[in-house]
Amino acid sequence: MSEPNYFKIPYKQLPSLGQLYPKDSSIRFRILQIRDLKYLGALDKENSNEIVNDIIKRCLKVEGMNVEDIYRMDRLSILFYLRRNTFMLSNGYQTEFVCPYCETRVSKQFQVHELAKKTIQQSLLRKIYIEGKLFKGVYKKIFDPEYKTDDPELDLILNWTNADEVYEHVNQKELENKILGLPADQYAKLRHLATDTRCGILSYTELQCDKCFNKMRVGVDLSDDKLFNKVKLTTMIRNQIQVSKFCGINLTDDMPYNEVELTIAIVNDLSKKEAEAVSKSKGVAKQ
Repeated sequence: MSEPNYFKIPYKQLPSLGQLYPKDSSIRFRILQIRDLKYLGALDKENSNEIVNDIIKRCLKVEGMNVEDIYRMDRLSILFYLRRNTFMLSNGYQTEFVCPYCETRVSKQFQVHELAKKTIQQSLLRKIYIEGKLFKGVYKKIFDPEYKTDDPELDLILNWTNADEVYEHVNQKELENKILGLPADQYAKLRHLATDTRCGILSYTELQCDKCFNKMRVGVDLSDDKLFNKVKLTTMIRNQIQVSKFCGINLTDDMPYNEVELTIAIVNDLSKKEAEAVSKSKGVAKQ
């Protein structure tokens, strides 16, 4: 097995701008391989965080620090680097929404760079007191537990403040109740603290309605189970057999998937042309 190529991610393209990392550090990534795609084939809503974190550990080579030292604000940007460079022919996102102006259902495809992004320079770390307790904005690390509830505002507060440290001797449900039970003005202060702190890729983009041409902000689901194209195992095996049969190339599990995708596209095109030529020659023969 040959050593895969690793490519450097420029810090200036990450939300942190590299400001939180040692000066001599770097983050490099490799393209997902066939074995990684097979692993992602098992991804669902329940195991998605664990599997995607494993993919991060597999595909990154970090120098001057540990992969655990990467900040969560950079996580989505790094995953988008992996996605964009792995799926060369299918790295866009598809979303549907109802236009609030003309009530038309619109289906749109967009690219990752069209998502809103907030860098660390636009972030503000503050401290506030609520009911005599000190709350602070915090930047959490990439593998720190991430809170996910049914309330986006609560998620924002739990993931971008030290609320779990302020109420450290309670379980998650009690923690949620503590925050939701705050007086309205104090809850608003805490929400503003979290909003000022949050930075990274944001889960919305500006899109235009095809009918009335109005532009609007559209929310995008960036959950771990929605981040990668899931290629069915049967499809991968069928492609491996087809490529091997047509041109004698053995698609091994350590092969970068961007090369696989391009190879399959070329083989399909050549196979189609060959079938058309055979059909044409049979037609000439009958005449």
